[in-house]
Amino acid sequence: MKNMYRILFILASVMLCAAEPDQNKFPLCKICTCKFDVNETTADVLCAAHGNYQSIYQDYFWKLNATNESVAYNSLAIHYEKLTNMTNVFPPSNLTVLDLANNNIMSIKDSIFKNLQNMKVLILSYNDLDLIHPDTFKGLYLEARLLPLRSLKELRLDHNQLHTLNKDTFEHTTDIEILDLSHNDFQTIDRHTLLAISGLPYLKKLYLQYTGIKTLPDDMLHTPRRLQILDLSGNIGIEKIPRTLRQAINLQELYLNNTGFVNLTQDNGFPNMPSVRVLHLCRNELLHHVGRHSLSGLTNLTDLRMSDNIDLVTIDDLALAKPSKLTGGAIWPPIKKLYIGNNKISYLESEIIARWDSLSELDIRENPWTCECENQWLIDDLMPIYLKINEDMAKEVMCAAPVEMRYFSFYDILMKKSHMRCLDTYGNRPEKDGTLLVGILAGVLLAIPLILFILYAYKQRWFSLAGYFDNSPASYSRRFYKSTPHDEDI
Repeated sequence: MKNMYRILFILASVMLCAAEPDQNKFPLCKICTCKFDVNETTADVLCAAHGNYQSIYQDYFWKLNATNESVAYNSLAIHYEKLTNMTNVFPPSNLTVLDLANNNIMSIKDSIFKNLQNMKVLILSYNDLDLIHPDTFKGLYLEARLLPLRSLKELRLDHNQLHTLNKDTFEHTTDIEILDLSHNDFQTIDRHTLLAISGLPYLKKLYLQYTGIKTLPDDMLHTPRRLQILDLSGNIGIEKIPRTLRQAINLQELYLNNTGFVNLTQDNGFPNMPSVRVLHLCRNELLHHVGRHSLSGLTNLTDLRMSDNIDLVTIDDLALAKPSKLTGGAIWPPIKKLYIGNNKISYLESEIIARWDSLSELDIRENPWTCECENQWLIDDLMPIYLKINEDMAKEVMCAAPVEMRYFSFYDILMKKSHMRCLDTYGNRPEKDGTLLVGILAGVLLAIPLILFILYAYKQRWFSLAGYFDNSPASYSRRFYKSTPHDEDI
């Protein structure tokens, strides 16, 4: 039996050893945390608060001694090191992702990334960079190219201290497709920054959230014509749609959350942008009204999100409608997803979109809906559709007015097959007059017998003062003479 236990122990030890990758193949895994692929051919390395960052540059960690080949690192993340001034050049490597976020980096020496010619993603987020030299991203010589980082496609510079960019910042990285400049205090896109971004003809995603800008310069999007996603959220200085958006002929997703819009009208609304499929207009605290034809330039919009606008009262029934000169009517975009929850909307016209039954997602919750006949279509027509899309969400839509309907859900009204009453011509609220009407009726009913009783009592002369109001001769005589009592002696 003991021999059997020994054999099992040896087998288990062998299996455990076999399960652990050979750290000689991945030297950085001896001092950092690693995650390996299924076949253990590549490793993703995380060095967090390592405390001895400088040792990472040693060739021992990057080259295999036996073959002198580069170690098969897929990605390297270095976090929470006090790097401050980066001066060491990274050794040659085939890694595709380098993440240097959260390292208090203030400056980066030229060309330190030149040996990372397979690097596709470079993350420099959450640092203290206030200036980037044009040669920071300089790579190795390539025929017909100016010392490029030839593979770099994604550059993250968000959450730094940048105020401007040198016009040649991306001179060696012209193939960038994703650029994140969010949470930098630019305040304005100056000419140098404009030229830097305009020098990225293959740019597909541009993030400019919370940069303090008030608009985009004219012709900014003329060169990056492949742009598909643009995020301008968090810039409360943006009060109208930048006109340069009309140049983004391939833009598919536009994010304008938490901006300074007050009223969107046909004049300050969206230009003709037939490529846009997704629009986010959420958390705009000042947005009050979405006017007629203000969104009509988005003729192919499929996903519209206007939630959490705490002052949004009305969305015009023709806000999305584009007038047609041929038919004299209007054309609506093919909306599939509509989110208008947590606004201040009490009424909604059924014509706001063309086909409610074509929706795949819908949210109209957390609005102060008025349950009157003008919204009857929400019960009769929309609720059956809503219940098919998302039954749980549909049951959460509540009435907020009138007071008699408060706390009733649309679902309750639908199940009861109730018809909501209408206001009268002058907008009066009869239900509020109920108590008064009952009081008047009760008063009338009590007054009739009381009046009859008073009349009867008057005729019977039950009141001592009745004589003072009688002008007849007999009454006049009685004022001076009294009748003799029956028991008085004559």
